[in-house]
Order: sequence, then structure tokens, then C-alpha cells
Amino acid sequence: MGTTIETFRDWLERYFRAWVSNDPEDVAALFTEDAVYWVDPFREPRRGRDEIVRAWVSGPQDDVSYAYEPLGVTGDSGVAHWAVSSRTPGEPGKTELDGILLITFAGDGRCREHREWFSSRRLVDAPSRDD
Repeated sequence: MGTTIETFRDWLERYFRAWVSNDPEDVAALFTEDAVYWVDPFREPRRGRDEIVRAWVSGPQDDVSYAYEPLGVTGDSGVAHWAVSSRTPGEPGKTELDGILLITFAGDGRCREHREWFSSRRLVDAPSRDD
């Protein structure tokens, strides 16, 4: 049985809720023990759930908002468009990311291969009139 648009949408919701919570257990629940997580096609991937979780939760963030749209599924894979904005505590402004995910699932519905391509920009808050 392959991935359906409904199961992919459910996984995406849990993925972005984990992004917001930054909780190691939420993140770990998404991936198989031997998952491979490609963040950049020119860098080595993160290998294994423990390494993925460690890298994921290493940076604090606030005021996270997200949107996603599953674009399609075939076999055991799904493709989605996504966007996230967040603030880093102690830094002005926020970061916006816009990207594409290609997720390949194991039979139990967890991700076994994660590939993403994204672009980002940093938006700095305008100074107030009192500054």
C-alpha cells in the first residue's frame, strides 16, 4: 500500500507541529531509526534519527508560523510546498523560508528519506518612531 494524500497531509501537520514545539520526542516520532535527512544537495545528509533530532532541536526559535500544501503522492513518496517564518530569541526581525519537500516513507508511515530545497530571507523589524 502506498502513501495517500491524507496520510501525507497528516504527516506534514505533525512535522510542522514538531517544528513549532521543537520537542525531541515529537521530532523522533516522524522518522525511522535509519532515516536520511538531506537539507542541502551539496552537503552530507544527517544520518539516523538520533542525528536528525539532535540537529533539529539545537536552535531555539519563537513565533513560528507555517503553511504547507501537498502537491502529490506516488508509491511511498510525497511532494509538498511549504513556508515557515520564525524569530530567533534575542535577534531582531524574523526569518522566512519557502521550500519543497520530497518525503519517502517506510511501511509504518514514518519518514525514511527527507529531501528539501528552500530559499530564505531575513526580515529586520523597522525601528519605531521612539528610536
